[in-house]
Amino acid sequence: MKQPITGFHLDEENHWVADLACGHRQHMRHDPPWMERPWILTEEGRRSRLGIELECKRCDEAAHAVARAVREALMSAAREAYEEGGLSGLCAEGRWDLALDAMRAADLTPAIQGALGPKPQEG
Repeated sequence: MKQPITGFHLDEENHWVADLACGHRQHMRHDPPWMERPWILTEEGRRSRLGIELECKRCDEAAHAVARAVREALMSAAREAYEEGGLSGLCAEGRWDLALDAMRAADLTPAIQGALGPKPQEG
């Protein structure tokens, strides 16, 4: 998931790190011949990269985790409703309608929050 660079800072080993709009960070090293980023060495060079979008792997991982959690929550809601409909004597079509209604009404907030993990402590 692409995220714009909002700033830069030095880490504890004096390596430059890009701060992304999402709150994640990525190292930006000039380490020839493997990494050619001479612009990172000057204030002007870093300033010229503000707003440029980088792929944020952590955002990608979070998006995949949320999608997985939502999918599992919806499948669980549908499965439970379908089985409950069968126990109530509904025909197959009625059971499917019940399952679809359960998916529409499912509260996905706990699944999403669980996938994203605990919120950082403020203070």
